Amino acid sequence: MPPVGEGDQQETFSEHQAATEPRSWCHGAGRRRSRVQLIAVCAALGALILVLVVISTVCRQVPVPPFPDFAHACPNAWVGFQGKCYYFSKEENDWNSSREHCNAHGASLATIGSAEEMDFMMRFQGPANCWIGLHREEEDAQWTWSDGTAFTNWFELRGGGRCAYLNGDRISSSLCHLHKHWVCSRADHYVLWKQKVHPQ
Repeated sequence: MPPVGEGDQQETFSEHQAATEPRSWCHGAGRRRSRVQLIAVCAALGALILVLVVISTVCRQVPVPPFPDFAHACPNAWVGFQGKCYYFSKEENDWNSSREHCNAHGASLATIGSAEEMDFMMRFQGPANCWIGLHREEEDAQWTWSDGTAFTNWFELRGGGRCAYLNGDRISSSLCHLHKHWVCSRADHYVLWKQKVHPQ
């Protein structure tokens, strides 16, 4: 017969051993899981840092366009309005010669795209009659602008000629060989720079 208390101690030791062994196994599994999570977090951070390094390298290689080196939006003797430059001639010429003069300066005979633009041109022209870039090949043909776009008849055009001109507070047409002042128009320097940097 075992001494009193010895069996109790053995049971207690056995119970203690049984109770502690699974716990230490759980601790080991928990540590392994923590280690796997730590490795995953480190890998994700490493990948993020690598992506940021690649992006910053690419951004450094993309050339930043220099700011335009012009002081004024329009050349001397030209007048700016809503992103365009206008030249109102002091001389007179026929419609074709007027168009050639505009082309030689990187412009065209003026096109009118809005009521505001028309008001501006009529105010600025003064008393002179000025050729604009609206014409037709034959008497019954479609009116077109000098840039090739069709006229949509959004304003009244008087007269029976083939070339249009600003006539006081209205737009009229007459024979193209007559001599009149003219108006050239083109995009201003800022618009041209923007189109070059961000072509559409």
